[in-house]
Amino acid sequence: MENILYHGSNKRFEEIHKNQAEVGPGISVPGGELLDAIYLTPDFGFAVAIAAKTGGLTEIDDEKHTIVFERPEDFDPDKEIYIYAIDASQIPKENIKYVDERQVAVTEMKKITPLNVQELKAREILKYYTILDSDGNELFSEFHDDLFKENIKFH
Repeated sequence: MENILYHGSNKRFEEIHKNQAEVGPGISVPGGELLDAIYLTPDFGFAVAIAAKTGGLTEIDDEKHTIVFERPEDFDPDKEIYIYAIDASQIPKENIKYVDERQVAVTEMKKITPLNVQELKAREILKYYTILDSDGNELFSEFHDDLFKENIKFH
């Protein structure tokens, strides 16, 4: 069986190109996390979260399965998002840098051609995470219950 990694985006493309990671002013991250790379994850739900996120800071709590968007008013549950599946065995191991438990960065390849792409709606994020506002109140609950029940059927 293939070892699959995922890349989530709100843009559709035939190849995934290396890109310099950035953060906004006043936000600090460990130096090794802002690479000129293609970022991939073994976690399909995390790829969905990355594709569906809004502009600004996004805080993801994997233990509680919650996500807080800086600008939740920009979240459009009907927006198209794209999840790209990549065969990890096609990436030379020396080109993979482990960033954290959720993501790896492919640093020495300019582009990767995905095995396939799934076109989803941004509301798919609610199968994996509960969206909260900055005060901890649940948002978009009208979509969450049906999607969460649908997700349980398949796991």
